[in-house]
Amino acid sequence: MAECVPTTSRAPSPAPALESIGERVRRCRQLRGWTQQMLAARSGLTQSTISMIEKGARGIEMSLDTAWRLAWGLGTSIDMLAGLPELRG
Repeated sequence: MAECVPTTSRAPSPAPALESIGERVRRCRQLRGWTQQMLAARSGLTQSTISMIEKGARGIEMSLDTAWRLAWGLGTSIDMLAGLPELRG
């Protein structure tokens, strides 16, 4: 009798899943021990904007100015928030 092998509808991805920008912002903020309010004060953004970015809220588009403010507030670069250092290898 043939062995039943479960199949999936899609092939496994050859690359690991990449973090979203919101996930990176949250991780960086939490590594520093900051609340969303603390990051908001440092970056000049509102706490609700940071919350929406971290959640990946639908319909939110991040402007270059917002990305720059987040990177500056976190003491990092836009490249890091976008995941470019990891993609470059």
